[in-house]
Amino acid sequence: MKKLVLLLSLTCILFSCSESDILGFDDEDLDAIYDAPNVKSYTTYISENSVTLNGFINHENVFFRESDTYKVGFIFRTGDPQDSSNDRVIELEGEVEYYTGFYKFNYAITSLEPNTTYYYTAFTKNGPTGDNDWSSFTTSEVPCSYTQDNYYSIDGVWRDAYVTVTDPNCCGEGNVGFRFGIWPDIFDINFNELENGYPKTGQYFGVDYEFEGTHIQRDLVKSTNQVLMENGDSTPETEIFVTNDGQRITLIFCDTKLRNGDILNGKVSVLIPQK
Repeated sequence: MKKLVLLLSLTCILFSCSESDILGFDDEDLDAIYDAPNVKSYTTYISENSVTLNGFINHENVFFRESDTYKVGFIFRTGDPQDSSNDRVIELEGEVEYYTGFYKFNYAITSLEPNTTYYYTAFTKNGPTGDNDWSSFTTSEVPCSYTQDNYYSIDGVWRDAYVTVTDPNCCGEGNVGFRFGIWPDIFDINFNELENGYPKTGQYFGVDYEFEGTHIQRDLVKSTNQVLMENGDSTPETEIFVTNDGQRITLIFCDTKLRNGDILNGKVSVLIPQK
């Protein structure tokens, strides 16, 4: 082996080879100071036909002495999770500096099929090193249809509804909510949305008692199609559909299961308040 390296070195002296030619790396590989950072993948704004892919990097307690950059992107896979032949590689433009703190990046994908499972990963790469975090998501089902608005039933007993927009107290209760019902069956339905926005069109799934607790977790679960029904009504089996046309938000209940075993059906809607 030593003789081979010596021979390559002598050859390079004669023909002006670089060190990267001897070692088998290209020049970009040799410029890397740090390994590619670990990345986490998650999705937001899942609808029947679209999704936003997200990557998250946590350098909260890391200090970098030298300047270096890395690339980020996504791989999107359809069909068989083991078949990479349909992969769509999305490398985002530019490079990211290594710095202390958090870095998030995203990419929206459209023209998807309803109720279909897709596979994806966020990735990072720097020189010869890389990291990814494969996961999957399923697009929203097509909701059931009701002709009468602001009319709902509990276990088959139908009632008129008047809906108001509420502001949850704080923290694990989300940032925007909707209230309707007649005492003692008052329903508070809360969402945890990015930039304090309103829930977008899609299928939402219940959480137990509150949204995730730490500041990092609570930020990452925003707009991840989760819904909290107050008073312990929601569980992970609870499903609610939302339609947001930019002016009005409609909540649709299709045999929505509550913690106490009741079944909620119908739809209620309210105008989006003008800020």
